[in-house]
Amino acid sequence: MGNYGRGILMALGTALAWGGTGPVAKLITVSGLSQVSVVCYRAVFVALVVGCWLWVKKGPAVFRASPEMLAIYILLGCLTIVFNATGYMMSCAYLSIPQALMLNYTFPIVTMAGSALLLREKPTRVQVVSGFMVLLGLYVGFVAGKGSGGPISPIGVAWAGVSVIGLSGQTLLSRKILKSGQSQPLLQLFFSHLFGGIILISAKRLLVGWSDLVAMTPRVFALMHYPAVVSALIGYGLLFSALRYVPASLVSLICTMEIVFALILAPLVLHQSPSFNELIGCGIILAAVACSVLRPGRAVPA
Repeated sequence: MGNYGRGILMALGTALAWGGTGPVAKLITVSGLSQVSVVCYRAVFVALVVGCWLWVKKGPAVFRASPEMLAIYILLGCLTIVFNATGYMMSCAYLSIPQALMLNYTFPIVTMAGSALLLREKPTRVQVVSGFMVLLGLYVGFVAGKGSGGPISPIGVAWAGVSVIGLSGQTLLSRKILKSGQSQPLLQLFFSHLFGGIILISAKRLLVGWSDLVAMTPRVFALMHYPAVVSALIGYGLLFSALRYVPASLVSLICTMEIVFALILAPLVLHQSPSFNELIGCGIILAAVACSVLRPGRAVPA
């Protein structure tokens, strides 16, 4: 299997790992613990685990970075933790799982545009069509079926918008520095969670405090390890690795498979069955991803 195939499998692994994030976030929300606290713990956990691994395997020299790279890592941390992770988890607190997923996965269109403009990696014609197929799936599942998911929270929609900005931005920035050879996937994973965690923890302490921690129970603490271990450590690790081999536009399309995996898990975890519209929408998205992967074609000429 070549690097392209490895990248495809890594992106699919990311979608699978992220699939359970929404249902688990719903379970944590019921307990009264803030999703911001969950993301703070997740950032600390990943930074400690990956940092120790890098220290043991490569020594302290691996953490040395130029001022320019540190600035890039800080920006990556803001996009990954403060915008994407926090935005998505908070959108899950205000929206149904299908609503949160479908709003968040408008990001492939944003990523494709950014990839063409900023990275000079023009998506193929098939990928462009696949992107609009994703939008069609979102329309069928979210707009046409809006009555099934309950009222649409404006706050939830706003948080979803923050997440889209973060996810598109981090995908493009990660791809850019990996292409240039300036960084490695594990270093991106470490520094993004280190700096993003520092910023988010500081902001929460100053703005709202930690009173929500009274809701912490052994069960809730155990649930917090899904976003920490599976969504972040495994999911983001695979995402950054995939971007080493596959253009950001294609990775973003493959990640929409999270919607399918999440809707499979939601009935099992939350007893929240998807509607007919949501199933049809997911079918369209699944077809779009299959087209983008199986028929990559040639890049659209400039």
